[in-house]
Amino acid sequence: MLLINSLNGPFDFNTAEGLGANTACKVLEYIEKGKKKAENNLRNFLKGEISFDQVAKNEEFEALSKAYIPYSSIDEETETLNLRQGMAFASVYINAFDKDNDGAMTVEEAGPLGGLIDTIDQSGKITPGKYLSWLIFQDCSDVLNGVLSPNEISRSLLLVNNDPAFVVEKLREIYEGYKINELEKDFELPLPTARIN
Repeated sequence: MLLINSLNGPFDFNTAEGLGANTACKVLEYIEKGKKKAENNLRNFLKGEISFDQVAKNEEFEALSKAYIPYSSIDEETETLNLRQGMAFASVYINAFDKDNDGAMTVEEAGPLGGLIDTIDQSGKITPGKYLSWLIFQDCSDVLNGVLSPNEISRSLLLVNNDPAFVVEKLREIYEGYKINELEKDFELPLPTARIN
């Protein structure tokens, strides 16, 4: 089992926002290394240096597919998610794919689930708040604890395939019920600290 480490990264781990942002940075690091590995594998295959079976081997993607991702913490007294931590995670993640630097991903940039997530409040943009709603939905597919497990991610994707109308309804409930729409109006991602681990 791999638990993504929130304590190392460019953001201050003493704050909830820093923990969320650092987690997203680590997830993105796995994705970036996995992309490079995939490109190298393909290049090496085309040169005849590796076999067809070796092309698909990608330790970074394999590790990420088995990882537990702590996108938010739970307040011990109120047993509620720290939404600011989750917004920081979502903001860093979205910023990595936001090509026009407007603070949101287009539906196309978001990939196959973009259209579904956008139904929360159709604008053609996936904002950090909409993405946080998607994270919470995935977490709700088992035990809401602020950590995404591989099983929860798989289960949520099955729900998307089997009952997309249910998923859309739940995403809207989460977005409005947690008042994420209000939180994202004034949320600002903190700047990274000078210390980078």
